[in-house]
Order: sequence, then structure tokens, then C-alpha cells
Amino acid sequence: MKKSGIKKEKAAAIANGARIKGCSAYNFFIMNRDLIGEITEQQQLNLFILTYDEIKKDVERICKDDFTIKKYHPDPNISASLAWNNIPGKIKEVLVDLRYWGDYNPKSRVCLQRMAYAGDLKGFGSVIADRSIWPSVPNDRFKRRVDFYESN
Repeated sequence: MKKSGIKKEKAAAIANGARIKGCSAYNFFIMNRDLIGEITEQQQLNLFILTYDEIKKDVERICKDDFTIKKYHPDPNISASLAWNNIPGKIKEVLVDLRYWGDYNPKSRVCLQRMAYAGDLKGFGSVIADRSIWPSVPNDRFKRRVDFYESN
């Protein structure tokens, strides 16, 4: 958070609330409102960019992982770099979004990863648009993800 321009004390206060959800998060914020305060739009943007870069690196790590390649790639002997580089950018963007929201996990990889490696844009889109595969994804997020994929 400090890299995004948030002062050390505020960053520490915000970090104390990491991973808290629901009512607990609300109560944490109420109890620490004066210490946390608000962050500027520029700080929000900086934080998003930093977070996006970290998540993208994690998706790349997963896609380059030897276990993942051997399990899902049509050529299990392909180099990690080539396996990653051959995934279309459109699919990579959705994988990053899925990872950001916690929806790119071992269970979803069973449905997605082969198509990502094969560059199967149509098949990947079908999986993204299949509501039965994403029962815990909120409707709004599901719809936005499908709309994004279909319009890009």
C-alpha cells in the first residue's frame, strides 16, 4: 500500500483489516474509521495497478507450473514460457480476473486450463458463460465477466 502513496500508519491500519469479511469487516471499519480515513482516487488507481500486476504474475506462475502443464497442456513437454506465451491475451485477462476474485482455483482449472493452453477462444467462452460451473459467483460479476469476454 505504501507504493501506492498511502502513508505508513494508514497502510498499517488498513492491513489489519485484511481478509476480514461481512459484518466483521463493517465493525472493523467502524472501530477504526478515524485511523483509516479515506484514500484518494489516485491512491485507489495505484493500488489497483499494483494488485493487478501481482495477480497477473500469479496467474503466469500457475500457467507455467510443471504440474499444471503436464496435467492440462496438449503437449506436456512444452516449455513453461511457450505454454504461457501461447495463451491468447483475451483468455489471460479473464484468468487474471478469475484469480482476483478467487474463482481461478484447482476446481475451475479442470474446466478452463486445457482450453486456455489450446487457445480455444470459443470453448473457453462457453465455460465462462456456463452458469452451472460458477454457482458461487454473484450474478452481477458473472454477467459482467461474460459480457466482457464476448465483447472483446
